[in-house]
Amino acid sequence: MSAEILRVGRVIEVSGSKVIGELEASVEDLYRTYKSRRYAVGQVGSIVRIEAGDKLVFGLVTALRMAEVAIAEKSQNKNSQERSRDAKWLEIELFGEGLRSGIGENEFTFQRGVVTYPLPGQPIFVATVGELGQIYNRSDKPSIHIGSLSQASGLPVYLMTNELLGKHFAVLGTTGSGKSCSVTVLLQAILDVAPSGHIILLDPHNEYSRAFGSKAEVIDPTTLNLPHWLLNFEESIELFVGKTEFAATSQTNILKEAVLSARRSFGTSGISTDSITVDTPVPYRLGDVLAAVEQQASGLTPSKRESHDKIIGKIKAMQADKRFAFLVRPDANVTDELANIIKQYLRIPVGDKPISIIDLSGVPSDVVDVVVSVLCRMVFDFAVWSPRPVKVPILLVCEEAHRYAPRSDAAAFQPTKQALARIAKEGRKYGVSLGLISQRPSELAETILSQCNTLIALRMSNEQDQHFVQRALPDAVRSLIDTLPTLRAQEALIVGEGTVVPVRVRFSDLPEDRRPHSADVPFASLWSADTVDDAYVIDIVRRWRQQERPVTGTP
Repeated sequence: MSAEILRVGRVIEVSGSKVIGELEASVEDLYRTYKSRRYAVGQVGSIVRIEAGDKLVFGLVTALRMAEVAIAEKSQNKNSQERSRDAKWLEIELFGEGLRSGIGENEFTFQRGVVTYPLPGQPIFVATVGELGQIYNRSDKPSIHIGSLSQASGLPVYLMTNELLGKHFAVLGTTGSGKSCSVTVLLQAILDVAPSGHIILLDPHNEYSRAFGSKAEVIDPTTLNLPHWLLNFEESIELFVGKTEFAATSQTNILKEAVLSARRSFGTSGISTDSITVDTPVPYRLGDVLAAVEQQASGLTPSKRESHDKIIGKIKAMQADKRFAFLVRPDANVTDELANIIKQYLRIPVGDKPISIIDLSGVPSDVVDVVVSVLCRMVFDFAVWSPRPVKVPILLVCEEAHRYAPRSDAAAFQPTKQALARIAKEGRKYGVSLGLISQRPSELAETILSQCNTLIALRMSNEQDQHFVQRALPDAVRSLIDTLPTLRAQEALIVGEGTVVPVRVRFSDLPEDRRPHSADVPFASLWSADTVDDAYVIDIVRRWRQQERPVTGTP
């Protein structure tokens, strides 16, 4: 049977990479059968083929519309008369071409980009499964398998690893779209081909602790180790004074002098005292800070030492608060452990655990921004000061990225936003990759999202979010944004450097024991019977008071 049966239209107009075609299929003939397969004709997101000499030019259907066109006819008396008919137009964005290597249907070599353009009048065909297999065939570059083509479930979809990680990526989608599972599939696929990776995943809701099994080093507030002396001065102001924008100049000056004095008094072998600044990551004791503040305040009247007393009171309050034990260290426990901290978080050596999951759900809200800022800055600074060529490329995955890099400066903790922005803009040069995950992309800083060269967009129903993502997409595929509300769970539109061509993909299924803790709560079944007793509440109260997180799988 000839492939001519898959002809769906003809080229009407060519303008750069954009082609307008007329759909020839009738309403009754929206599907064609070829080699026992049924093909949908003229679907948005489908791929079509146009033959141009020895080249096969492939394009993506981005829009369909109907228009009334006038037709001139000559009557028997040779007078021209006009009548109208409905025409169905296809808008096609060309993305690549195949060079024939034989006479067979699938004997061609696909390459991204178009050199030979079709001409008006040339026929348009639906791309067959065999042709799609060639287009989405595994690249000869390092790649990962993440799922299958939505239009043809038998065709696997691959992303190019170096392009995905080397130029950053973002996973965007509304709640319930399968975002957390998609992230798990993506990271698991990376680890399957790169078992000695170095990944840090910031997990604000304790979703991923079981998703990677023995491959993950899970760090929660009970094992988190970020001593106060790791903070730079701006972060120290947030911790020991308060919100930076509200901190009095007098307090910041007092703290700066005290921290600098404490760092220099502790010292570190191999570093001269004069080269230590207020931001140098060398240890210091809070007792030395308190002593320095007291010394500054000696001889001052009560009214003039008010700023000093506020700092002293804040430090002592934090020392007495058990929630900050991972951050505020007793003087006796202050040691130079920076190398050990870096090795633990960056997985050096990997030791069969290539991913660190930082569970932020139990971190007090007062300091969670500071914690994220320290982690992001530590990752980047380690990379900046590493010798070339890069030996330890790092992937930082930031869940709920809109919380830490919001669009509005008023809602942001600036050191965190600046750290993420620096990784987004400069990380590629130092081997630091950034993965942004967000359910509210319209609240994300646009300058940071624009640095993500691969966008993975799941279902998105909020119009403001859709418009924001549309601005971040390449011009050629912006019209596909209209398909986002219709995507099913686990489906995504992927565009950018990580994929050969824009693709609508269904992510692979995860086994039950590897799914994140993000499934919807089954209200109907849980409310169908009274299954909890007093002991359940008593146990929760105990955990609450002792700040003890429940073990996975337990009540």
